[in-house]
Parts: sequence; C-alpha cells; structure tokens
Amino acid sequence: MRKLKTDRGFTFIEIILYVSIVSIILVALVPFAWNVIGGSVKSSAEQEVNSQARFISERIKYEVRNADGINSVAAASISLDPPGTSNDPTIIDLSGGRIRIKLGAAADVDLNSTDTNITSLIFTNYTSGDNKTKHIQFVFVIDDNFGSGRTEYDVPAQTIEGSAEVRSN
Repeated sequence: MRKLKTDRGFTFIEIILYVSIVSIILVALVPFAWNVIGGSVKSSAEQEVNSQARFISERIKYEVRNADGINSVAAASISLDPPGTSNDPTIIDLSGGRIRIKLGAAADVDLNSTDTNITSLIFTNYTSGDNKTKHIQFVFVIDDNFGSGRTEYDVPAQTIEGSAEVRSN
C-alpha cells in the first residue's frame, strides 16, 4: 500500500498568485481613497469661504436695517446712526483684508476669519432725493487665505452683492 503525502502550507505559485491579487486590489483602492480625502478637504475649504461670505452679508444687512439712519457712505466704509439714543455711530469698513465693525465706543471686531481675505468692499448709497427711502448696496470680494500651494485648498474668489434699506423710515 502506498502512503499519501500530506504536505501542509502553500506552494510558491499560490503565494505569488495571492500576493499579486492583493497588490492589484490595493493599487486600485489607494488612489480612490486619496481622491475621497482630497475632495473632503476641498469641500471644507469651500464651506469656510461660503459661510464667511454669508455671515458678513447678513451682518451688514442686519446693521443697515436696524439703524435709525445713515450718517455717511464712503467707497469702503459706512457710518450708521445706531438705534436708540446713542450718539456713537456704527462703522463698517475694510482694513487689511478684514471687514470690521465698530459699535459705538467699543473696539473694532473683524467679521471674517483669518482663513478668508476680503480684497474689495464697495458701498453705494441709493437714498432717495426726499430722504424717505434710505437704501445701501454693498459689494465685496472674498477669497481663501489658506496660503497653501495645494489645489485642494484653492477656492476661487467670490463676489457677493447685497443691499438693505433702513427700516426706521
């Protein structure tokens, strides 16, 4: 009677086959994973710029709508008469890539984060001749300030335009 040989383990051909199958799968999955991660970073950068633009726009509208009047309008700044009996104006202006607001005697507060940069701010006064309608238009350009050379962090500059009318008329 013949004895059957029972070897345990893998042959060299099987090991090569298994390693090549695993390598092919990894080569296909790793670039896909990097694209998913890169897309997430790009989405986060775009969300930062968009949320800052929306916040600044809404804050300017809020301040104009709730003011008692408009003191002065310059190209890159506006002075509003605050509600109530306070004599200290509310001033919104552009300085060093930041839109700032100054409420009365308080210190200036930046409206946008350090991750964004404002390249221009323009206010236009559309107050009616009889001073019954006090309307202000604003336009600003916001861009990212991430400072990285990577394309994931590069968000195109956005021009935001809005307007508001003083409600106390």
